[in-house]
Amino acid sequence: HYPAKQAARVVALFADPARPWKLPDLAGLCGMSRATFMRHFQDRLGCSALDLLTDLRMSLAANELKKPGISTEAAAETVGYQSVSAFRRVFTERMGMTPGEWRQQVKHRA
Repeated sequence: HYPAKQAARVVALFADPARPWKLPDLAGLCGMSRATFMRHFQDRLGCSALDLLTDLRMSLAANELKKPGISTEAAAETVGYQSVSAFRRVFTERMGMTPGEWRQQVKHRA
């Protein structure tokens, strides 16, 4: 089974989602090889660690974009993206709309 101590270490992913995480970093936190970590993560959660991290980042970014005066650039930086174009591409893929469209939709709901 997946030891609680190792699961607790993965919480670091949630504590610092903007950190430039790499699979070897995450595997090392759990004292596992990269392949073993990937297999355990997928088996337990049904997705890869990097997919979960991306979903977490996009959720946090969506919340940031709800705030008045927060630019797309600032939201991207807050969740760990150095490239605004990469952030826009991933946000659009995950959220089904651009950051600007998201902001407009949120504004119209308020």
